Amino acid sequence: MKTIENRYDGIIVDNTTLPKSKHEFKDDIIRLLESISDKQLLWVKIPIDKSEFIPVLTDLDFEFHHCDERNLMLVRKLNANSFIPTSKNYILGVGAVVFNEGKLLVVKDRFSMGYKLPGGHVDKDEQIKEAVKREVYEETGVNIEFESIMNIGHFRNGQFGESNLYIVCTAKAISETIAINDTSEIADAQWVDVEEYLESEDANNYNKSVVRAAYSNQELKLTDQKIKLRVTGGEVFF
Repeated sequence: MKTIENRYDGIIVDNTTLPKSKHEFKDDIIRLLESISDKQLLWVKIPIDKSEFIPVLTDLDFEFHHCDERNLMLVRKLNANSFIPTSKNYILGVGAVVFNEGKLLVVKDRFSMGYKLPGGHVDKDEQIKEAVKREVYEETGVNIEFESIMNIGHFRNGQFGESNLYIVCTAKAISETIAINDTSEIADAQWVDVEEYLESEDANNYNKSVVRAAYSNQELKLTDQKIKLRVTGGEVFF
């Protein structure tokens, strides 16, 4: 197996060089552990087609760190005082405040009471601007143009036990016709009078507070900045 040093004083096993058999893998990992003397952490990413390797690592005091649909990353401290950085502990969601001639775009899902802002989760490798546009179109059929970020909410103990970081954006409608695409989740979508929504007892306080802020303070905005970043695909708003 080949290894790569990272800048956090650790070693990562190149998982493209993992052996074919579990027994060979165990021998290689033990030899690797015995050979490391000056690093803090050893990282191993196991692809789903080699999931039989996972018990080998847990038997050697590796811990789960993070995963995606096809891979599980495990890590072991090489020193009792080694620090393991926190993995992602939140789900990123987006919502949209869309006004059009005194009307507000709202949806009603099949799992809760009342109408709310259209929105949902940001997919892997998806930008915030793209996610807002996609979610609004899926839930209402309305095409929008991203304008700004105007609110951030953080809610502990969300879906799957992780926190939910929720970013509310303002957007301009570039079409009006309602045509729900995600009928498995969305029961209804409407353009409603803004004042009527703000007075509704069925709408939750957070949604009403965000809509009220966007409606009364048009300057409350963080806009997309076109600046050169060191990372590709990044977004910056101020």
